[in-house]
Amino acid sequence: MTDGSQLEFELTAHYDSLVARAQQSTVDKRFIFGRQVGKGEDRMSDLEKLQDKAVRYFCERPKNFPEGRPFNCCESVLMALKDIIGVETDLIPRIGTGIGAGVSLNGLLCGSVSSIALAVGMKFGRGGPEVNPQPVWDLMDRYVADFKDKFGYLNCRELTGLDMKTKEGQKEYFAIVHDHSCADRIRFAVKKGVEILNK
Repeated sequence: MTDGSQLEFELTAHYDSLVARAQQSTVDKRFIFGRQVGKGEDRMSDLEKLQDKAVRYFCERPKNFPEGRPFNCCESVLMALKDIIGVETDLIPRIGTGIGAGVSLNGLLCGSVSSIALAVGMKFGRGGPEVNPQPVWDLMDRYVADFKDKFGYLNCRELTGLDMKTKEGQKEYFAIVHDHSCADRIRFAVKKGVEILNK
């Protein structure tokens, strides 16, 4: 087996085992995709449904995984918030493709931060240089502070503790980080995004 096919085999096997465990569980606890197992769709609030939608975009692997990838953090948050942003555009999710995972796996700004900056800009951004950008900056200052208070860091490398440019980093990321702590950050982004965009 080549290194690439071995990694694909290991990632796929791990994902399949997570799904199987989630399907067998009847306990009302967080298990996979950041969801509460046993909590029916009809009992979820509108915010929880939106958060769940974003996490599903983020966690559901395509059939050709790992060549194809789930939507990244930035894409997932933007798709979930699209109706609240109030724009009809096919740029979502494409505008987030290079931004997620710390700007294309480079460990830089978390996509759960950059997605909110894009969403705020699309809804409240200025249309010309004579307009003061300070109101948008103020909204983002509050979000960045809240995110840092909650998670400690803003950059993907520090949040995950991994170098996702390496095969080992990606393997560990999909095994123990992606569906768990990253999904938590996506839920946070959606919650705060709804609050900001509804101002």
